[in-house]
Amino acid sequence: MEIARTGNDIVAKHLTNALAGEVLSVIGIHNARVVRALPTELPKVEVRQEFTDIMLDLADGRLLHLEFQTTREPNLYRFGTYDWAIAERYKRPIRTVVLYTRDVTEAPETLDAGSMHYTVENVYLGHLDGDEALETVKRHLSAHEWTEEDRVRLAFAFHMRFERRTRDEAFEEIVEVVQRVPDVHEQNYLAALILGFSGRVMADEQKEQLRRVLEMTDLLRELEREFEEKGIQKGLQQGLLEGKRQVAHNLLSEGVPTEVVEKATGLSREELEELKKHLH
Repeated sequence: MEIARTGNDIVAKHLTNALAGEVLSVIGIHNARVVRALPTELPKVEVRQEFTDIMLDLADGRLLHLEFQTTREPNLYRFGTYDWAIAERYKRPIRTVVLYTRDVTEAPETLDAGSMHYTVENVYLGHLDGDEALETVKRHLSAHEWTEEDRVRLAFAFHMRFERRTRDEAFEEIVEVVQRVPDVHEQNYLAALILGFSGRVMADEQKEQLRRVLEMTDLLRELEREFEEKGIQKGLQQGLLEGKRQVAHNLLSEGVPTEVVEKATGLSREELEELKKHLH
């Protein structure tokens, strides 16, 4: 079974500019000068596709494989399988960083499989000071001193630790601050970062709220055109309900908001909710 790219290339194009240089140092990923984002489709022997979260080409010749986790990974066999496929495809050394959200405070970093010894780096976003990150961004916006690091702070702030705000208050404030960003390129970069890193783990109502805020960005307009063209045309050509379900499965797997998939495929909200239960 082939899984459509459904906008991965579009997001990757914007991620390349959003993460250029070493801006990832803001969330604890140092010495990672990004050159470009790479495709994340990895053909498997079982005639299916596996997807990493994000893969970036680094200036030092390595590939940076980023995984976004909301729960503690019990072992590293799954990530090791991904990295072996990446290494086989690109024939280059790989640096894997696992970004943990929510309340995860520890997770395995090494896997000793005898002749094979595998290591990842864990970054716990919940350890970072979200109050300080948000205040820094607001201060820079007020002074017209926006930096590339600010886009990373803002894009990841809602996964950080807050003590002076509740998490719901923090999210509302983050959305408000996003709306204050005046530059259209920065809006595109923020949309790419949010969709690329957080789309799969955000609640539906959060996705909808952010979609309304960012719907005028070039990136989201481009993505929605892509979803509509691929979703509607493929469904009409096949003329079968199964075709529509496959399109919906692909879009939902990429973190596309349920209401966008509903509009693109014509499937009911109940059918889409049932499909979401079977996503991998």
